[in-house]
Amino acid sequence: MSGKKKRKREGEAVDKEAPEEPTLAEENPLADKTRECEELFAKLQRTTADYLNYQKRMDRRLEEGRQFAIRELVLDLLPVMDNFERALGAAEVEPDVEAFLEGVRLVHDQLLAALAKHGVEPIEAGAAPGATATKFDPERHEAVAHLPSDEHPEGHVTDVVQTGYRLHGRTLRPSRVAVSSGKGTEPPEEQSDDRPRRSGDREDTDTADK
Repeated sequence: MSGKKKRKREGEAVDKEAPEEPTLAEENPLADKTRECEELFAKLQRTTADYLNYQKRMDRRLEEGRQFAIRELVLDLLPVMDNFERALGAAEVEPDVEAFLEGVRLVHDQLLAALAKHGVEPIEAGAAPGATATKFDPERHEAVAHLPSDEHPEGHVTDVVQTGYRLHGRTLRPSRVAVSSGKGTEPPEEQSDDRPRRSGDREDTDTADK
């Protein structure tokens, strides 16, 4: 009995003292971290490539948008150009000043209508005869002259040198205008020769005669 117990104890001691087989992590503690870093780096490379491709596509679309942004406006202006060519052709075949002027007026109205369709409108200055005087506004007007005027109050537009335009309510180009500086001054009255002379004037005359 004692011999069996002794052999059993020796077997247990051998089992306890036998070394365990090393795992991969124990052989190389940085293996997992290295593999994780490689996976993250590969993912970063793919994400970067996707972003660069996206950026190239967006740049291409923006460039195409800039190139063709006025496409609709051009399509609306082409009929105006057609009518201009017809008016010029008719004037060359059969000159008629009145008919030509009427044709130009119609084309002008057509051009304004095409611009208005895209939010472009002229800035009304109110300088036409019978129109209500418009007060000078630096947001819409550019003063090129200040002139006296008996018809327009000071600081109001008296004449439009160049029409300005708005785009969707925002000033695209201000109107160049002349502005009233107020009523003109009356010329001084001429003094008559029979005005009363002062005593000094007679003395000066007598001295000159001598």
